[in-house]
Amino acid sequence: MTHGGNNSTCETFHFGKPMIVMPIFWDQLDNAERVREFGFGIRLNPYHCSRQELLEAVEKTINDGDLANKMSRIGERIRASNSNEKAADLIMKFI
Repeated sequence: MTHGGNNSTCETFHFGKPMIVMPIFWDQLDNAERVREFGFGIRLNPYHCSRQELLEAVEKTINDGDLANKMSRIGERIRASNSNEKAADLIMKFI
């Protein structure tokens, strides 16, 4: 469960976990919508979410094996990409 900020969203993808996103403002709104739109998790309205709606979202997220597998594969691909080193190399070449 996350508010959907850039850091928490990226870290959740890195570790390959499905998300329940409850955005409040700025980048969180866009990130939450992309998570919902592309099927990486569930978006809930933090101001109008009932206890039952939250419990159902948690239950669905925990028990969705297809989503867990999809997110796990995404996380594996991200971790194997070595993108941190590639980004650092590009920055150093630019400098």
